[in-house]
Amino acid sequence: MKFNYDSKCFIGMSIIEFLNHFHLGKSKIYTLFLDKLIKVNDNDINRNYIIKENDVISIIEDEEIDFIPDNKKLNILYEDDYLLIINKPSGIIVHPDDKTRNNTLCNIVANYYHNKGYNLTVKYAHRLDIDTSGIIIFSKDMLTASYMNKIISDHTLNRYYLCYVSGKMKNKKGTINAPIGEDRHHKSRRRVSKTGQEAITNYEVIEEKKNTKLLVKLETGRTHQIRVHMAHIGYPLLGDELYGGDMRMIKRVALHSYKVDFIHPVTLKKIELIKEEPFDLKKL
Repeated sequence: MKFNYDSKCFIGMSIIEFLNHFHLGKSKIYTLFLDKLIKVNDNDINRNYIIKENDVISIIEDEEIDFIPDNKKLNILYEDDYLLIINKPSGIIVHPDDKTRNNTLCNIVANYYHNKGYNLTVKYAHRLDIDTSGIIIFSKDMLTASYMNKIISDHTLNRYYLCYVSGKMKNKKGTINAPIGEDRHHKSRRRVSKTGQEAITNYEVIEEKKNTKLLVKLETGRTHQIRVHMAHIGYPLLGDELYGGDMRMIKRVALHSYKVDFIHPVTLKKIELIKEEPFDLKKL
């Protein structure tokens, strides 16, 4: 499949500077030129080519769908030639442990690609736990996947979550900076540990009634990070049995991927998306 990139935002750059903008690895850049998979206006080019007005840069990707298609509907929030951003329902995992398995979000995306005639591998930019609902991003092409990986790792892609805890919190706003590691006594759990990976969570109370609604912004992306950190300060999420949350009002973890904002890799315009939480959380 061929991906085309408008030169408008890259005029005057060398083709190597263009590829570096996407944080593409040296080995992949080498392969693109060696196998003549990068072209400008359908012509082969060398590494020193300077991008001009009205140039069309193309990358040829020889791929095929790598998950079993699952014929279920996607709730698409945003789509263009490079990104697919969808609303994940609670109760579905993002990807299977084994690509011969079915019933995951990647399988549903694979079916969408199949129906559209896209010969693409399914590339999720990040993951959400099975119970977590809300915004999740998929990259379509190699360059966008590399770019999204970079802005997630250096925290220039901003991710915000809504979550609910029991009662009222003493501190209405704060930052939890506590490393997270594996719990050697429980395979599925994580815990705050001096030997764990850096983990930083910012939170702010936005509504207090019987329960408290929080807006949370992640600066790192550790497994179960919000769940571990909120339990660590004494406020486990509602419905989070694994970390001691109250199960009486909801039977799933009360966590929703609410908002993302980032700079688009090709247009360089700001993308900002919000998805309000579903009914089961609103009624909390």
